[in-house]
Amino acid sequence: MQSIDATQQTFSPQAIIEELLKQMGEKYVFPEVVPEVAAALHQHLAAGTYADMHDGELFAQTITAHLREVTHDKHLRLFYQAAGVPQHIDEHEDYTPEEIERIRQKSKENYGLKKVEILDGNIGYLQFNKFVHPHFAGESMNAALTFLIYTRAMIIDLRSNGGGEPTMVQFLCSYFFDAFASETIQLNALYDRRKDVLHQYWALSYVPGKRYLDRPLYLLTSQRTFSAAEEFTYNLQQLKRALVIGETTGGGAHAGLRYPIDTHFEAFIPCLRAINPTSKTNWEGVGVQPDVPVVQAEALEVAYQRALTEAKETSE
Repeated sequence: MQSIDATQQTFSPQAIIEELLKQMGEKYVFPEVVPEVAAALHQHLAAGTYADMHDGELFAQTITAHLREVTHDKHLRLFYQAAGVPQHIDEHEDYTPEEIERIRQKSKENYGLKKVEILDGNIGYLQFNKFVHPHFAGESMNAALTFLIYTRAMIIDLRSNGGGEPTMVQFLCSYFFDAFASETIQLNALYDRRKDVLHQYWALSYVPGKRYLDRPLYLLTSQRTFSAAEEFTYNLQQLKRALVIGETTGGGAHAGLRYPIDTHFEAFIPCLRAINPTSKTNWEGVGVQPDVPVVQAEALEVAYQRALTEAKETSE
């Protein structure tokens, strides 16, 4: 029997588009944009843009591009899964067993932690590229911060950090604020369009280690810094706890979930919108603006020299 290339399976572009629009109408964080998205996709359908597409991956990439032309939302995306899409979405369950196992497997990548180092002059340096749920990654993150706890200043490198879990953002932010002031320090909020609920994130009154207080903190950014990494940066910048050095970040402030569209397609649909308690807005589409704009390749050296100068001034 001749095998069938999984990427060449037949599918109905119109059926996928109609289900995608239905799901967006129910869940997308900006429902008023959905009619404009529908008009654009229907126009492509009528023009025959998708008529000769038999490659699922190419179709998903094309639809994603067309979605973003209208919404400019870098989180919104259609995926093709050759092996099939698991039908596991449960709106009443934050983490399914499959999702928990997927997070657990990130231990194979050391939960995104790349480098912990004490630079000359007793300046701490931490690089990590993912915000992984603290239930799994919290112990490793605490160990990294414990190693740096007696440094005179700390540089956190987020230039290759693409985001992750908001719970890790809350966990890590809490290390930089006093425990007894935590109940007055709101970090961020996420508005859930599906449930019309505002989830508030506050600094934690307990973390499993010493806090890094009253010393300079520098955050390095690039255009690749995205999503949860942007939230972490924006939170600390708005609260005037850190100086941001580097490039304007990617501009993705919407969180969401993957929703099945058919047996081989699923869509990541943002259904939560960040609302910072200080600015009353977020970084969607514009990115987090650095306090010290420099090309990302120079950000570490600029931060290091500032750290040396500021640490020397505070010690005199």
